[in-house]
Amino acid sequence: MGQAQELTERRPAAPPVRVVPVMAALLCALVPVQLDALVTATALPTIAGDLGGFGRLAWIATLYLLTMAVGTAVGGRFGDQYGRRAVLLAAQAVFVAGSLWAALAGGMTGLLLARAVQGLGAGITLTSLMATVADIAPPEKRARYQSMFGAVAPLSMIIGPWIGGIITDHLGWRWIFALNIPVVALAMVGVALLLRTPRERTGGRIDSLGLAAITVTGTGWVLAGSWVGRYGWTSPHVLIAGGIGAVGIAATWAVEHRAAQPFLPRALFRDRSVLMSAAVLALSMGAVMMAAINFLPVFLQLVQGRSAANSGLLLLPMLLPAIVVSLLVGRWTDAPSRFRPAMLTGTGILTAGCALIATMGPGTAMWQTMLYMIVLGAGIGMLFQTPVVLVQNAAPPREVGAATGAVSFLRMLVGAVGVGTLGSIFTGRLADGIVDSGAPGTEMLDPSSVDPATLGTLPDAAVHAVADAAASANTLLFVIATGIAAVALAAAAAVPRRRSECDTA
Repeated sequence: MGQAQELTERRPAAPPVRVVPVMAALLCALVPVQLDALVTATALPTIAGDLGGFGRLAWIATLYLLTMAVGTAVGGRFGDQYGRRAVLLAAQAVFVAGSLWAALAGGMTGLLLARAVQGLGAGITLTSLMATVADIAPPEKRARYQSMFGAVAPLSMIIGPWIGGIITDHLGWRWIFALNIPVVALAMVGVALLLRTPRERTGGRIDSLGLAAITVTGTGWVLAGSWVGRYGWTSPHVLIAGGIGAVGIAATWAVEHRAAQPFLPRALFRDRSVLMSAAVLALSMGAVMMAAINFLPVFLQLVQGRSAANSGLLLLPMLLPAIVVSLLVGRWTDAPSRFRPAMLTGTGILTAGCALIATMGPGTAMWQTMLYMIVLGAGIGMLFQTPVVLVQNAAPPREVGAATGAVSFLRMLVGAVGVGTLGSIFTGRLADGIVDSGAPGTEMLDPSSVDPATLGTLPDAAVHAVADAAASANTLLFVIATGIAAVALAAAAAVPRRRSECDTA
């Protein structure tokens, strides 16, 4: 079926007058989901002190990400089969149940189980929200509305840890989870009353074998990505988790070929537009952006001596341009013929930004650092929604939800493995640089736990040694990130030009 024909056969959009209030309800549903993975970060010590179980602190975030990955993969297909509104409301109910459970948890085990429930609801919600835009907006308007979702992510990174600290200090950590409930309840009312998508549903049986295979895949790779920085790639923990992930991939490939309604349709990825767009999204947003968010603050603090209550404030020069550019590009790509140029430009700017940041060292001026971060943020902002919308426009009408879930799942897996791998490289170079310096005062320093407070207790020679080591680690990381971004640029260039894109402009 030709692309132009597919576009004309898509489900009809909701009446335009409903799009704005529906988007308001969808954004209400998105904000708690995006914030929840971030606001808990500053509360972890308090939670551990209250509930005990310091040794299991990392699982508060890991379980959330693990079940969220599974949710992103299955949420789109469930919406295709049983209706977007019903699935979105069910996902929000699951998220509310997990939030209530977490707020009332009497021990660490209960909190961990609650976080797993929250993550599942969050993952299904995220994919359902993005797929809903494909239901209510025509192809040429999807990027505009998706850009609103794209702006929420960096905004959450800026304010999330700060909000978490305020709530923990003044209300108590349980309110971090309890305050989700009224916001999500408001979103549920809006979705129930306002969202009216076409009633066409594919129905059919749930792909239970595919669900099991996806769960194994997500479990293996999320755990491997989470553990590699702590144990190293050759540790039994990471090797076993990676092996489980590899088995999951093989099983998914086998069972999804036979399923009538697969969560990850193999046929979908035979379309070069879908395959290349998914690669752009996974490499740029999954690997490069997450690596920058996690490790640029280390450079800024250890090399340039900057301090902040949370990493979001340190990353303002990168995240604010990402928000602005995301919204601008969303409007500019009202013409579908601009999707490919937007991806090419975005990946090109992203590559240049990574290359510039790789040149930074102890002597880099603050204005240069901010300029390079602005360039990187502009590239990120151009890529938040464009690959997703291109995938949705290229997918057959009955596969829009599954396509959205597939690319979101791939992004999460590449992000988990990419950040784990790059983090291991970064910390390894940092530790080697500190040890090899031989500077007085570094012999008793644990390279894995260097922070600005620790630097204040060291002699000047040790401080300079740590700064040099962190700069060297930053350079290595962003040289690799430049290569990854260049691969994303090549993938964007491989997206075919379709005459039908121009026809719909």
